[in-house]
Amino acid sequence: MGKGRILVIDDDAFFRVLCSDMLTGGGYSVKVASSGKEALAVMEDEGFDIVMTDLVMPDLGGMEVLERVKQKNTLTDVILVTGHGSIESAIAALRSGAFDYIMKPLNEAELLHTIGSCMEKRKLLEENQEMRQSLRLFEVSRAITTTLDISRLYELTLDALLQTVPADSGIATFHEHDLRTLAVKASRHIDPEQAELLAGLFKTVFERDCEARPEIRVFPMRELGFAENGPLKGFESFIAAPLVRGQKAIGYFILLSRKRKEEYSEKDLMNASFIAEHASTAYENAEKYADAKEMAFIDSLTNLYNAKYLDLVLDKEIKRADRLRMPVTVLFLDLDNFKNVNDSNDHLVGSRVLVELGHLLLKCVREVDTVIRYGGDEFVIILADADHRAAMQVANRIRATIERHEFVQAEEKLVLKITASIGVATYPTHTRNMRELLKTADKAMYKAKDLSRNTVFLAPIPEIAVPK
Repeated sequence: MGKGRILVIDDDAFFRVLCSDMLTGGGYSVKVASSGKEALAVMEDEGFDIVMTDLVMPDLGGMEVLERVKQKNTLTDVILVTGHGSIESAIAALRSGAFDYIMKPLNEAELLHTIGSCMEKRKLLEENQEMRQSLRLFEVSRAITTTLDISRLYELTLDALLQTVPADSGIATFHEHDLRTLAVKASRHIDPEQAELLAGLFKTVFERDCEARPEIRVFPMRELGFAENGPLKGFESFIAAPLVRGQKAIGYFILLSRKRKEEYSEKDLMNASFIAEHASTAYENAEKYADAKEMAFIDSLTNLYNAKYLDLVLDKEIKRADRLRMPVTVLFLDLDNFKNVNDSNDHLVGSRVLVELGHLLLKCVREVDTVIRYGGDEFVIILADADHRAAMQVANRIRATIERHEFVQAEEKLVLKITASIGVATYPTHTRNMRELLKTADKAMYKAKDLSRNTVFLAPIPEIAVPK
């Protein structure tokens, strides 16, 4: 039997062979994978002491492999392999939990020394179970507290609990806005139907009690009231770990176990509580981050998205369009003679017009569409899954709605009528370049102004005559 099991991940076939030969010569059992996705599939069926992964690969990079490995088993060690230009990334990987990094080209003595040091550390931990458990808690809590993505937080916390607490499967639930529904946000080793059943039963039978005492609780499964031969048969108990904001539970991690309630030790519950508390702190941080990020992209006057958000959302929609082979259309809107509104009244009236216009635009589009105040009296509207024909109908509806609307009616003896010119351009019909798409829609808007104002103009489609 080898000194330890090592998985080597690299898209370079020569490196895989060279590294495998060096490690096999050192007495280790070695398996290789040519990509991050292949490696994750291998790790579903086999366990490894050490994973060696290249930092830069075409599908999943070394950093993502590191995260996924730690999510599956925090005590699996990861060693990054990097070229001279990636030292900063390698150091960042150390901060994220990697054991060490090795430079290319490989030096056999350095490789075997690094692997040997890692195996010595593992041996020490195996001999000291308490230290091993403490390290596991440290690793999982670090992964949880450093994430700012709430959807990832559900998964990371659920995986951490299943690694640390004696349990066989589990779900992460969270209150919907109506506070009447516990939605399943993540699940492990349980069918979707079973997950929904468990969430529903827990809310009906136990949530009121858990809300009064938002702490780690263990319940016998029989108290859920399900039939013993039903879909949740075989489980003897479950743990409810609350996700707390302030003093109130806003969600629960529910872990199913074949152990009876009496078999859980105080240490088990302390570990679960430790992880849940870190998850609650991480959730608050993630919420603050999301709010701050959202505010950075919001126009302070109209509460629409601002120009900073345009590149982000358009890039996302174009990638989505490529993936689904669906079009995406940009409307570039500019109010006609808006300067006269400010000159004839005052800037406060002009601001109120822009606010009302924002409300009108949101009513004219779908929730999946995005309305952006580009600057001044210019607006950009991104229509998802809409070709130029459908977009022209939307644009004309917007134009007519603005023309009919009476602005600032609350002002005595002041009712303003305003019109808008709109340019239309579609990806990929007009161009496959994001910057060019915006420019094309902008030019079409100016063409609408040149023609008559209060009109919609579709940018000329390359090599196709546009009917009048």
